[in-house]
Amino acid sequence: MDFHEVYNRSSPNMILDSIHMSLKNGIDVEKFEQLTAAAEEDPANAEFRFFAETEWSGETTCKTTVSDIEKGGTLVESPEFTMEGALFGHRDAPNALEQLLSSLGTCLTITYAAHGAKQDIPISEIHLEFEGSVDMRGLLGLTDDVRPGFDEIECTAHIESPASVDELEKLQEIAHSRSPILDNLENEVTVDVQQTFTE
Repeated sequence: MDFHEVYNRSSPNMILDSIHMSLKNGIDVEKFEQLTAAAEEDPANAEFRFFAETEWSGETTCKTTVSDIEKGGTLVESPEFTMEGALFGHRDAPNALEQLLSSLGTCLTITYAAHGAKQDIPISEIHLEFEGSVDMRGLLGLTDDVRPGFDEIECTAHIESPASVDELEKLQEIAHSRSPILDNLENEVTVDVQQTFTE
């Protein structure tokens, strides 16, 4: 993944709110540290399992529903969210590749903000721009020489902060290495697909 970073160093008083000293970059640092300590004390506290169900809506559209999560072997109730997806000319919803870029953007943004707060780096703005090109011949099965997914994803990260360039470059390294979605994209993940058939 090609990653560029653009810095805009602003005044600290634009970011820190003296009324909420435990909040940095909008992150509750105290709670973040408590979660870190709990995971360090017992690794089971860091074990999460996520679920998603996708149902075909007809043509080249579908709906995906996510709700409860599992934490440390215990099911935790969560609101239900439904996301629509489309492909091949349908623009009623983002296509799957755009949703992948969106997931990456969400994950990197939160990782920047959270670890920036942990490193005591104030950030007033994070703006990520993504581009990815794909050759549809792979999806269409026209050739085995073309992969169906992205060949490369380019990201430009615009970071507004009064921190030094060295501090922000270090933060980029941390965000890059700690982002779960980026890790999934850059490293092999086993996907076990089991089918059931009905007539």
